[in-house]
Amino acid sequence: MLTRFNYALIIILVSLDQSSKWLAQTNLKFFNSVSVIPKLLSFDLVHNYGAAYGILQNQRLFLLAVTLIVIIGGIVFSKSIIQSKYSQYGLLFLLAGAIGNGIDRLLLGYVIDFINIKIFPVFNFADIFIDIAVGCFIIDMIINGKKTTQKQH
Repeated sequence: MLTRFNYALIIILVSLDQSSKWLAQTNLKFFNSVSVIPKLLSFDLVHNYGAAYGILQNQRLFLLAVTLIVIIGGIVFSKSIIQSKYSQYGLLFLLAGAIGNGIDRLLLGYVIDFINIKIFPVFNFADIFIDIAVGCFIIDMIINGKKTTQKQH
């Protein structure tokens, strides 16, 4: 079950994501890369009309529907999803990432991406949050899988 503290963390994470995107949109120009660490990290303004890695381009309504399902499902089923601290943080990060990118998609029709590490598609903080969520859920599955296996023997 999500607590007030959990919701406060989600709001903080979404605020970080939205603030960083506002800064990127305000200060960066298309095709004008700002190098942070030469040949490794730069800030490049990209409007992503699809999902992760550019898949599902121009499928705004579908992506909004998926986002809404993830957010509502995560909140409604939080009690059964949260089995440990790992799954709790996984859900927090998943909701923050989905809400962050969902706000962009709803209000702008695209997601603002700007972090470029050269060997990976350009991304944003909401994407990082979703990746952290996946990692938390994997760790939870490994740990709970071991506990389940030990109980069976």
